[in-house]
Amino acid sequence: MDLTLAICVYDKEEWIAETLDSVMSQTVRDFNLLIIDDASTDRSVEMVEAYFRQYPRQYTLIRLESNHGIGYCRYLAEREASTRYLMFLDSDDVLLPTAIAKMWEKIQSDSDLMAVGCHLAYVDQNTSLIGGGLYLGATSKEEFYEKAAAKKLIFMQPTAIYDREAALSVGGYSVEGFPEGPVRYQDFCEDLDLWTRMSDLYTEGKAIIVIPEVLAYYRKLGSGLSSNTLPMLLKMRWVKQCLLDRREGRKPLCFKDWMESYPAKDMSKLRKEAKATDYLRRGALRIHRGNPFGVFDILYSILLKPGYFADKLHKNLLNR
Repeated sequence: MDLTLAICVYDKEEWIAETLDSVMSQTVRDFNLLIIDDASTDRSVEMVEAYFRQYPRQYTLIRLESNHGIGYCRYLAEREASTRYLMFLDSDDVLLPTAIAKMWEKIQSDSDLMAVGCHLAYVDQNTSLIGGGLYLGATSKEEFYEKAAAKKLIFMQPTAIYDREAALSVGGYSVEGFPEGPVRYQDFCEDLDLWTRMSDLYTEGKAIIVIPEVLAYYRKLGSGLSSNTLPMLLKMRWVKQCLLDRREGRKPLCFKDWMESYPAKDMSKLRKEAKATDYLRRGALRIHRGNPFGVFDILYSILLKPGYFADKLHKNLLNR
């Protein structure tokens, strides 16, 4: 099997063994396994090594001396892998037994496919289903071509098998041109950025699709307001502008230059949208956990950005 499964690890000692169990339980196993430790401060590496002493199989372990972030680890994996196809798995997520087999069979069935993903269901820290999930992506080539031609962002979860050569032809995971500082923008929406750049290849008949079936569990651990929403929204705006620039024959700005030129009035609107997003998320989580005060979070979100709640409800419930 011409495939490398890459797991980027940072401080996941509580879940890494369960993740590796799900890898070892796959119905196909003849893929390369690459593990990149991003300078973990806990016992993650020791647990990986102990796991494979107990359950021997070939794997490659790369240990970084300092923390670089998920964007760099994926960038590194693309260049360390020797196979044509690559797949990432978060170090606290869980694959269902047929996940790799089904995605591999699909991508091998059609030379036009450059990436095949799947749906993911949310689980909590105890791997109990909590409702919701990541149900993103086109389910047919025709749907993908329509989105790509219309200059749409390509949303798909990172748990996907993709053509590494196609990805590298458009630059692969991006780690250059970001500002230095406490916010590591290269780690936000890094998959959206890659899939959207790969979508330019639709003119060559290439496509990115998902199998509309839950084949993995995504561990959702957040419980409160987030400091990540604004950077994510900024990164999404930049990815969209780069897409428009490429399609219209202009050279896209790097993120640092683009952010420096971002209008102050638009930044103010984006901050309000980020706040509305955070309160809506917290409200929904509170209600799910039986806390009626979550209603007030949702009402505040609606006050901040009228229409946002209805839009999210439509996208998450009606279009799954």
